Amino acid sequence: MILVGQRSLAAQRHGRFVVGSGAHPARMAPDLAATLITDYTRPGDLVFDPLAGIGTTLVETVHAGRNAIGIEYEPGWVALARANIALAHKQGGTGHGRILRGDATALPGGVPGELRGQISLVLTSPPYGRTMHGRVEHRRGPLTRFHNAYSDPANPANPDQANLAHRGRASLIDGITAVLAGCVPLLKPGGVIAVVARPWRRDHFLIDLPGQTIQAGLAAGLNLVACRCAVHAAVRDGRLVPHHSFFQLHVARASRRKGIPVSLIQHDDVAVFQPVLAPHGGRPT
Repeated sequence: MILVGQRSLAAQRHGRFVVGSGAHPARMAPDLAATLITDYTRPGDLVFDPLAGIGTTLVETVHAGRNAIGIEYEPGWVALARANIALAHKQGGTGHGRILRGDATALPGGVPGELRGQISLVLTSPPYGRTMHGRVEHRRGPLTRFHNAYSDPANPANPDQANLAHRGRASLIDGITAVLAGCVPLLKPGGVIAVVARPWRRDHFLIDLPGQTIQAGLAAGLNLVACRCAVHAAVRDGRLVPHHSFFQLHVARASRRKGIPVSLIQHDDVAVFQPVLAPHGGRPT
């Protein structure tokens, strides 16, 4: 179990990311990224995030004295990730960071050839369902939802299906499978792939994205070597204090009103994979 909720997400991100980073609808918790980087790498190692977003993994890698490279599909998030990497360097991060624009489902294409076989850790998180996205304000009038779209919301009727965030769940899992398979040639011997995924509820039913992610990894030719649980609730005087979103609380309350006994989701699942070895001890071709 990984306890990463002693600080709120706002406290974890405060001062560490440039203005505008909060617009990304699904960001990994910085303390979780930092813990996994420390657990699975050493100073100077190379970390890769194929679904980099605003660069949380890359920022924490630079601060930890490791080197980072990321791929991100949307140019707006690429620009923010570059600014966040620059801020990490300005704040004393000793690692090197780089973000490239590209399609992670086409890996290992798009990654410089000299980096293939050099990556110690792939650390990433897939996009979540719409009920997990965005923020809400209720200052006056009706509830206002914002920061709940990955790309330009000006054209919602014709979303880019090459973007994993716009796919249905079945197509999303196919995309994640392609991403993970494309990461295998990038790993150095002994390297690992860690995927952070959170279940969520929609219409009171639990969506098992972590289990689907594990199936995607197995389909990509990976071995599941560990399942870890990252708890985001704080521990105060022996009790768990939840750090929940508006949507988590709304769904839980609505379910309870209908007599469905559900609890707030306060964790991420972390699936840790390694490539399946060929009989001679190398990697399958």
